[in-house]
Amino acid sequence: MSLNRGTVNALSVLGLRKLSFIPAHFTKLKIEHRFNVSDIEHWIEYHLDGRYAIQECYGLDKNRKINVSTEIGMEDPKELTMLAIGCQFLIKNKEF
Repeated sequence: MSLNRGTVNALSVLGLRKLSFIPAHFTKLKIEHRFNVSDIEHWIEYHLDGRYAIQECYGLDKNRKINVSTEIGMEDPKELTMLAIGCQFLIKNKEF
């Protein structure tokens, strides 16, 4: 159970919840690098239960310029859906 339900996650206590790499069987979400990753990570720790990983990715855009993005991987695809729908830190602020 997650912290918002008042219980401690055993994987967090043992230091096994956050991985340093994204395994092949994880479901992935790629976001722009401009989002604050520490806020997203805090949201994951508080609201979700499963294992996850966050890493930076490098790629080329259509103009062959290097761009940096952040990739979030979750072991449970349902939790990735909850992150994409429920995390207020992933909402783009539109400037008018």
